[in-house]
Amino acid sequence: MNVRPEDREVPATKPETASSAGRVAGIASAPLSNPILRAVLELLVVFVGVYAAFALSEHESRKEALVRRQQLQSALVREIQDIISNTGSVAAQLPIQLAQFDSAVSAHARPALEPWIEPIRVDTHMWNVALESGALDLFDVQTVYEVSQFYNELNAGFEQLEQLRALSENVLIPNLDRPSDEFYDPATGRLRPKYEWYRAGLGRLSALAASISAMGESLVARLAAEEQT
Repeated sequence: MNVRPEDREVPATKPETASSAGRVAGIASAPLSNPILRAVLELLVVFVGVYAAFALSEHESRKEALVRRQQLQSALVREIQDIISNTGSVAAQLPIQLAQFDSAVSAHARPALEPWIEPIRVDTHMWNVALESGALDLFDVQTVYEVSQFYNELNAGFEQLEQLRALSENVLIPNLDRPSDEFYDPATGRLRPKYEWYRAGLGRLSALAASISAMGESLVARLAAEEQT
């Protein structure tokens, strides 16, 4: 018997049952129900959170260090400028006075020796604070070296001034009322050995003042340039 196509039975498609949907959901949720995988995911979340917090803290620390460095740079620039305004005056005037002194001695004029007892007021507060607080760690090695060299040279200037003051008080002032023969050798017209420290000390002071001023100017320019970066 011939069966017409329209008479054939077409198997009906069974609707998806609740049980098959449940199996799909179970497969999807299976990984999360795995205790090992869940622990790994939790650790990953914790790690990401800790790393983000650490990165933020590092950023804030670098930002704070930059602000502190710029503040210290500005303070040091102002301090060094004040210092070299004083040493610059000495560096400009003392060589002239020494030239006049030498010229007078060469002419056998026996110029008077002036005691050096005036206090020199120079503030190094910011440098002292930087040393005591460890704030120099904010700078690179080359900057720390140059700043240290400047203040070391300044200390050498202080030591020279202190030496001139001590000799003025102990050797020169007690003899100021004596005649010029006390200070000058009549045969040569030059200072006696007892007072040779006077001209030599002023010469060293003049050289130190010039050196301090030059180093300070260079350092101010360097710090000011770094402050802009």
